[in-house]
Amino acid sequence: MSGRTRAACGLVVASLFAASTAAGQGARVQFGVAGSLTVPLGDFHADASGDGFKAGWQGLALLDVRPRKSPVGFRVDFDYGENSSNDKFNADLSGVVGAPTTAKIKLLGGTADVTYHFKASTGGMEGYLLGGLGVYNVKLAVTSGGVTADSSETKFTWNFGAGLSFAVGSAAVFLESRYVDVAKSFGAGKTSFIPITAGVRFGGK
Repeated sequence: MSGRTRAACGLVVASLFAASTAAGQGARVQFGVAGSLTVPLGDFHADASGDGFKAGWQGLALLDVRPRKSPVGFRVDFDYGENSSNDKFNADLSGVVGAPTTAKIKLLGGTADVTYHFKASTGGMEGYLLGGLGVYNVKLAVTSGGVTADSSETKFTWNFGAGLSFAVGSAAVFLESRYVDVAKSFGAGKTSFIPITAGVRFGGK
C-alpha cells in the first residue's frame, strides 16, 4: 500500500470514527461542499526567475463535528484543485521543448483540523478558527503537442484560517480563508497558497 493510500485511508477512518463517536454523544455532525479561488504564494506564485503558477480553483467535501456544549470541534476536508503555469513559465518550457508547452499543478488530498467556534451573534452568524495537518499528492503535468507527461509526490501539509458561518434552517452557509503550506516537492519550493472559500454545510443544527 502506497504512502498516499495509507494517508487517505487514515483520514477516512478518522472522519468515520469522529462521526460515529459524535453521533453517540449527541453532537452536531454536518457534511458540506465548497469551492475556492486559490491564490499562490512565494515560489509557487513566482520563483527568482519569474516562473510560477496563476490563481486557480479548488473543490472540497468536508465533515464537521462539534459537541453541542463545546466551542471546540473537529473537521476533515477532502480537496482537489488545479493551478496553471504563468506566461513566463510557459515561455521557458516552450524554449526548452522547442514547441508550445504549458504546465499545471494538481493537488489532491485532505486535512484534519481542530475548530474553535465563537458564540453565535444575532441573525444566526458565528465565527470560527481552524487549523491542522494533512497530506497532499502534488502532481506536475506538462503538456506539449497534445501529449501530457506528469510526475507526482505525496507531501505533508499544514493549514490555519478563519471563517464566518450563517445558519439557514438546519444548514449553514460559510465563508472562510486559510493559509495552506505543502512541503517542498520536485526539488523546488513549497506549494503554499490561500484558498478563499464559499460553501454550505448540511445536517443537524
